[in-house]
Amino acid sequence: MEEIGCIFCETASASVLLEENGYKARRCATCRLIYVSPRPSLADIRNLYSHDAAHVSAATHISGAFRRRLIARLTLEIIQRHVARGALLEIGSGSGYFLDEARRHGFAVHGIELNAPLAEFTRETLRIPCEEAPLGESTYAGQSFDVIYHRDVIGHFFDPIGEFEKTHQRLNEGGIVAFETGNVADIDEQYLRLFSEFQLPDHLFFFGERHLTELLQRTGFELLRVERYSIVPQLRIMRAVDGFIDSIAPLKRARKRDEAAKTQQLASGGAAHRSAGRALPRNAYNYLYYVARYKIGRVVPMKCRPQTIIVVARKR
Repeated sequence: MEEIGCIFCETASASVLLEENGYKARRCATCRLIYVSPRPSLADIRNLYSHDAAHVSAATHISGAFRRRLIARLTLEIIQRHVARGALLEIGSGSGYFLDEARRHGFAVHGIELNAPLAEFTRETLRIPCEEAPLGESTYAGQSFDVIYHRDVIGHFFDPIGEFEKTHQRLNEGGIVAFETGNVADIDEQYLRLFSEFQLPDHLFFFGERHLTELLQRTGFELLRVERYSIVPQLRIMRAVDGFIDSIAPLKRARKRDEAAKTQQLASGGAAHRSAGRALPRNAYNYLYYVARYKIGRVVPMKCRPQTIIVVARKR
């Protein structure tokens, strides 16, 4: 365990905003960045993912194809307004469904995933190259890329500034970085109760928009666009749906069977991937999630409320 301060202001904070799983998330008094301190070592964090010990298991990732592909298509529409084709790298590629959709859109795709079962699923089932080491000089033999993308990964970075510097180095001239993340550091604290958990210490940082802008400026990027979606409708609607499901015994039993089946997904990953389109009740649930977050969330009030943000920036 190590104590750290704010990565932007380089000062330590005594203000504890969140406590979960024995960890404390502190808020910087100057810029309001939220960060975990004390935190596990870099080796412990990597061990967490390589042994499938993170909050979201490999099986859950693999069984979520329908929702992940919907989000991938929306994100690729945004990316292709800036780069239509080329070499694309996803950091933290999970089950590989974004890469599979990007390949269908004409990109030459590559993944980085520290979770071995997920990396194997990407390579063996989706037939997409996927390395299991963090981004470095030897990643894909030093190849450069036109797009580097990640979703819900920036808060997991042990050294966000260092990771964006490496991203800058590995992009071709005119290349873009695109990523999706939350704005937890910007929201009124009354909205924190909408979250059932914050997944500490999987998440080490929680950013706001000013932090993302500062991070991009420090590491050599020009901000091109920010797409914002309030997640308040999704949080409230899905909580109501979950409560309804849990109140009806047959639906509750079906949910328990579904959760139990996830633990067996890895043994038959290919079959699960092929049969995903037949999982109609689960797909209806996931489509509701998608609509609540990315369609309804696009048009409802957002100021000081929880959002998911898609950011696109170009290498200067």
